[in-house]
Amino acid sequence: MLVLRHTNVNYKYVYIIAIIYVLINTSLLFFAPSGVHLSQGADAASWYNPALSLLQHASFVTLDDPTVLQTYRTPLYPMYEALMLWIGGGDILAIIIGQIILLWLTGMVALKMVEEVLPRRGILALALVVFNPNALGSAHLVQSDVLYMFMVTITLCCLLLYKHKSNFYFSIVIGLLFGLTCLVRPSGQYLIPMLPLIYMLIGLTSENNLSIRRHFYNGILSTIAALFVVFSWAQHNESAGWGYNLATSAIEEVYFRDNVSYLESVSSDISLNEASNKIKNNEKNYIESYHNSWPSMTKQEQFSILTSYYKKQLITYDSDTIIKGFVESWIGFFGAGGAANIYNILGIDGPRSTQIMANFENHMSRVEAVLLTLLESKPIVVLISVFAFLYVIVLRILGIIGIISMIRNKDYDVLFILTGVVSYFMLVALFVGNSRYRLPIDPALIMMSLYGLTSIKNRNLDACTSATKK
Repeated sequence: MLVLRHTNVNYKYVYIIAIIYVLINTSLLFFAPSGVHLSQGADAASWYNPALSLLQHASFVTLDDPTVLQTYRTPLYPMYEALMLWIGGGDILAIIIGQIILLWLTGMVALKMVEEVLPRRGILALALVVFNPNALGSAHLVQSDVLYMFMVTITLCCLLLYKHKSNFYFSIVIGLLFGLTCLVRPSGQYLIPMLPLIYMLIGLTSENNLSIRRHFYNGILSTIAALFVVFSWAQHNESAGWGYNLATSAIEEVYFRDNVSYLESVSSDISLNEASNKIKNNEKNYIESYHNSWPSMTKQEQFSILTSYYKKQLITYDSDTIIKGFVESWIGFFGAGGAANIYNILGIDGPRSTQIMANFENHMSRVEAVLLTLLESKPIVVLISVFAFLYVIVLRILGIIGIISMIRNKDYDVLFILTGVVSYFMLVALFVGNSRYRLPIDPALIMMSLYGLTSIKNRNLDACTSATKK
């Protein structure tokens, strides 16, 4: 059985990886066209404008109208952007350099996390994190993914350490980190009230001598600490008329509408663009059903009604459509290479699978869209894509082997934590799974893969030892 233990790390390899990492990122910065870091970032303006507002107005208000509170984005990434812009004298490049450093720090946390469970595999974890095409591309764009991955990874590392440091102070640290993670992106907020149960399950699967009641109390402490961190932002949203929440109905409406559009594309066998237009038409008709009362509502009330409307729409589709939607989403979530950002950073033109899916006459699966994209792409795009997909495929295969090995080795605490966090993010993605939504848990998936690799090597070593004795 693989147990928690400390080993020495050969830092010679860390320095070698660091040098290669600096060279790769310097090359990406050198060849990137002007303005690409902001223009190609996912929803970049919605993150960047709050940062500018912080610098200009010293408050979370709308950039163009400081009398209106900014509530669309949670605060931690805009705060990071504002700090880096201040340090860099307003140059966006400072944000990117900061994210490159954050990605390296994530790799170092992953090294520590893996080394604690799988001795002598930490260096490999570091390399797999920092050279992950999905992460490298995201680090060079103005979007919250790398900061979010860093916060999720350090919180996950603390959870893995919890079984040996199950004390009052450590529980508070985990809660504080969890709260900060939710202030980067709120997708993990539903786990906050579940922390006592999570701690109890960790206690049941670990080998420490603490009672389940003690684990439950520790979980309550973590919940209180997390709520303490997020409360100020929930209160900020309440002051703006959105209620006590981390994500307002304005952003939830967009998220659920996108999911309904995807299911409509599957159900009606039409393109994503056509499905989106159809859904927007249905929304218009729904709004008109309120007649004269709609204009008299506040925007908070309108978005709340539309969010509820789209949530109800999700369950109107038949089971076959929902199953197909989930399967395709999980293919995108676990199987997408995430190399498109690298093409965008380098200014390489060509078709993108998302564009093909959006414009094709009928509904097109993610696999079909990727294959068609590669057939129409330049050789350099094909080369980068093949590398990214091989990276993903090999790690997923080893990850499955790792899960089986954890069960066989009865490492239930590690199994529960890793599969729990992966399953949660997989389900939260609903029907729009993609490489961006997977990025925060890539270190967890890498750890699963290294567990599988270690099990294969140990099995081969045992086989060789048995053969030698014979």
